[in-house]
Amino acid sequence: MELDIEQQVRRSRRERRKEEMRQRIITAALSLMQEKPFDQITVEEITERADVAKGTFFLYFPTKEHLLYAYLEEMTEDVYEFLEQLHPETAESQWEVLRQVMLYIARRDGLSLALTRSITVACCQNPEVRRQMMALVQEATQHAAHGFLAGQQRGEFRRDVSAEQLAHYAVRLYRLCLMEWMMEKEEMPLTELVERTLNFFRPAFIAPEVNR
Repeated sequence: MELDIEQQVRRSRRERRKEEMRQRIITAALSLMQEKPFDQITVEEITERADVAKGTFFLYFPTKEHLLYAYLEEMTEDVYEFLEQLHPETAESQWEVLRQVMLYIARRDGLSLALTRSITVACCQNPEVRRQMMALVQEATQHAAHGFLAGQQRGEFRRDVSAEQLAHYAVRLYRLCLMEWMMEKEEMPLTELVERTLNFFRPAFIAPEVNR
């Protein structure tokens, strides 16, 4: 029994060290992405910034693109954890849940304009990165659709369009805000731009009887 516990402790330490090393490499890559576009960054630069051997990088990531996938997935999981904390299944307002989630994402994206631009450029230039990003966007749209459907059933959202369409346009609104922020309004906090946009377009989502 004591041997089993000792083995579990050793295994836990190994797993913790592996995760720490993985995060160290990701952090190094993100640091470089704030200095130049992702496609201009080499694995050698990442390993030098992380102070690890090149072979160590490939133990964790088959390619440089896989590192970016890992970061995007971590961001997505973080957002879903935040969503769970809002208890959407019992929330009085699904619009407020949507608003809180969008502002949370905006705070994350708004931390570094350079990093967000670098990720966007990578999605535009690399078909595999773009495919991964679009898969995450589709997943997010499906999650939003569940919220809109719940809101429709409670009479909060309009019913003349489907929950899927409402979710599609809500996600599109955020992406438009993100693009405007990166291209034109970098001096404005992304959260403020998202908040203003949601306030303006709210009547387009809410049921007419609620809007009165």
